[in-house]
Amino acid sequence: MTRRTLLPLAAGLLFAAGGCADLTVPDYQNPPLDLLLKEPTNDRVLQAATGVLQGTREDADTYVLFGGIVGREGYFLDPNEGRYVRSLFAGNPNRNNFTGSSYWTTPYRNIRTANILIAALDNPNVVFPPADEAAIRGLAKTIQALDYMQILTTRDQIPVLVNTSLDSITSPAPLVDRPTAMAFIANLLDEGRTELAKGGTSFPFPMPSGITQFGFGSPAKFVQFNRALRARLEVNRARVTMDSASFNVANYQAALTALQASFIDANIANADPMNERTKLNVGVYQTYSPNGGDTPNSLNDPSGKTVADSTLLDQAQSSNGVLDARIRYKTEPGNLQIVSSLGSNLLFTIYNNRPFYGSGGQASPIPMIRNEELILLRAEARWFTGDKPGAMADLNAIRQYSGGLAPIAQPANDYAFIHALLYERRYSLLFEGAHSWNDYRRFNMLSQLQAMGTKRSGGAASNVAKWLPLPANETLPRT
Repeated sequence: MTRRTLLPLAAGLLFAAGGCADLTVPDYQNPPLDLLLKEPTNDRVLQAATGVLQGTREDADTYVLFGGIVGREGYFLDPNEGRYVRSLFAGNPNRNNFTGSSYWTTPYRNIRTANILIAALDNPNVVFPPADEAAIRGLAKTIQALDYMQILTTRDQIPVLVNTSLDSITSPAPLVDRPTAMAFIANLLDEGRTELAKGGTSFPFPMPSGITQFGFGSPAKFVQFNRALRARLEVNRARVTMDSASFNVANYQAALTALQASFIDANIANADPMNERTKLNVGVYQTYSPNGGDTPNSLNDPSGKTVADSTLLDQAQSSNGVLDARIRYKTEPGNLQIVSSLGSNLLFTIYNNRPFYGSGGQASPIPMIRNEELILLRAEARWFTGDKPGAMADLNAIRQYSGGLAPIAQPANDYAFIHALLYERRYSLLFEGAHSWNDYRRFNMLSQLQAMGTKRSGGAASNVAKWLPLPANETLPRT
């Protein structure tokens, strides 16, 4: 397994993008941003728009892996690279390239690409039909919001004002606290929704299969993706104080409003968790390819070094002696891997032979967001806005049709509901994008996540890092 090199770069100086084989306009790996800045044309705008889609998938596998390690979901156990254990698992990340720049440089570079793209649309030499221009703006803002949200999952504070003209940069952009960052992202999503609503019937450039697979390739359907992200954001905003007892009802209500405009579909009663999960997997995905010039999904690991946390089997619930279908579907036994006393013989199947859709292997998609998460977001939002029967209907639907488990009775109090919710989210969203790490942190329960390691092979007392550090360059003086 080859992991991509991580390079440091201050957020205010980031400006490139990536590429994908199923998008046919030339050279999306290197959209000409210098020319787009100086001599924008329609063709360069379209190429950069596709580059924004590609840029958001660059290092998405790193985001899943690093978040999964800290969140005790899975590990990369390579005896020749111990930092995944001694730094990430052990809770000792520092500001160096490995952890400081992890999932920082690439998303900020993509945000920068989108800023340049949006600015180019205002140039008089660039002329699109109004619907096409709106569609481009709406997509760019939505993808920027996704990038910001995932960066914010990994850090306590982030810069959000990073669209300063390149020739006027004198210091890194200012850091803002989480409420400020979340408000900024919410506004960005709303701006994106407004533009997408004016976007006509199609985008003026080809869309990757991870967007078209389940029908999100038009501006009208992309709005549903935008609203799904807004629902996720609002559920996180409701717990911005990171307290199991304190929450903001208004944010949970905003999440419910966003979910109504998303692609949520609770009609999953026909889903067979071991054979047919399509209704659960409807969503928007990052796409990969082993083809030359494209990017493979490195979470597909034939070497067996990428392993699931062995305690997931111990903690999985059963009904009538049958283990939770999610752990049976998403993992399988393999060869024991051990690094620094941390070991597991449990392999992931979701990026190998049981992908969310498609053929698997290095072309396995990674979810940006999918229907199963939306149903669990609604369960949480319903409970904390007073609709407890509705919350239990959603929670138990996931238990039954994703986990193959018997429904549970309504918990006696909020704390008991949180524990029931965290169990479902942990197994439903396993190794998809730092979900367990974020969930246990936002409910102020990282100590419980750490305690889950008592049966793990080694490292039981390892600390769970609350955040990854800022890169070294981001600690420079700010004005």
